[in-house]
Amino acid sequence: MDAVPNLPTPDFTFDPNAPGACLAGVRPYRNGSFRLDAETVSGRFVVHNYGHGGAGITLSWGCAAKVKELVQKRIAVSHDTEVAVLGAGVMGMTAATLLLGLGLNVTIYSDRNPVETTSFKAGGHWAVSVIAYAGKEQELKDILKTSYLTFKNSIGQGFGVSERPNFTPKPSPNLDVVQQLVPGLLPPRVPLSRMPFEGHTKPGFRYQTLLVEPPIFLPRLESDLRAHGVTFVHRKFVSKSDVFTSLTQKIIVNCTGLGAKTLWNDSKMMPIKGQLAMLPAQPNLQYLYGQDGYMFPRADHVVIGGTFEENVDNELFDKTVCKGLVQHIAALFGKAVPRPMPDIHIHHPRNAAMVNPAMPVRV
Repeated sequence: MDAVPNLPTPDFTFDPNAPGACLAGVRPYRNGSFRLDAETVSGRFVVHNYGHGGAGITLSWGCAAKVKELVQKRIAVSHDTEVAVLGAGVMGMTAATLLLGLGLNVTIYSDRNPVETTSFKAGGHWAVSVIAYAGKEQELKDILKTSYLTFKNSIGQGFGVSERPNFTPKPSPNLDVVQQLVPGLLPPRVPLSRMPFEGHTKPGFRYQTLLVEPPIFLPRLESDLRAHGVTFVHRKFVSKSDVFTSLTQKIIVNCTGLGAKTLWNDSKMMPIKGQLAMLPAQPNLQYLYGQDGYMFPRADHVVIGGTFEENVDNELFDKTVCKGLVQHIAALFGKAVPRPMPDIHIHHPRNAAMVNPAMPVRV
């Protein structure tokens, strides 16, 4: 067992009425598994890349590499030179980035700017969370390896990526599944005789993973894409036929996330709402923390989250819920009175379903 001295205690001062203190986003979860494949429809070659739930950032570069492979095989025969990417979140922009390497003229169509997407609101913890992958274990192995190594190689390059210790009181299924699928990709977890924080007396674990900060990563992707001639077009498509009649490109990469439920009549898509409390930035905190919820200190804020609302498709935050998130984590550090969390908090019994890849793994 490994014991370490206490790490800095967060300042949990929180004003839910302050601008930007509370956020809500909707994860694009797909029952069964994410979708990453290609089909030919009405003479168009359509690559689907969506349904990654809460693991979009984590899987982004690996999925983008798979998209590139599919498109590369197509253009070897068709010799097409233009591609339309639907969606300006992390999946759309990473796919567009790699497609540029094929010499294609890339246009991104989206009804939201990158900073308005769910990706931008994400915590940024590199882990397999809120995603199902039944029948895609081998594909997920490749995606995880490519994505992790791409992120790790970008550390110090202005993409907002850093290595961070992640402390948990129990084994983390979201990180352990990475060890199961790709042994050796992440350093092994380290058992601790005591969690190294004020107010903690019980054992725990230290993992080593990555923090990807969306407020840095997404604007960097957008800036690089624009610098390389990619055009961003504000456009909301209402149906599949609308896509085909509006676009001239023969290759379409569908990264619409939850929007695929309507555009491609995908009944497997399900919204999962999550809420976040944003504390002021605290540069002295250089660790990630998870215990029935999570705390991710970033350059812009200390992000506290962990709510889970199935089939709720709105981005309206509840100040009481956000305040409760902060109080929950603060109580674990002995800085607040412990209070029961509402049912939407992430101590859902299906958390144990990680052993079945057909079920979601959740943070």
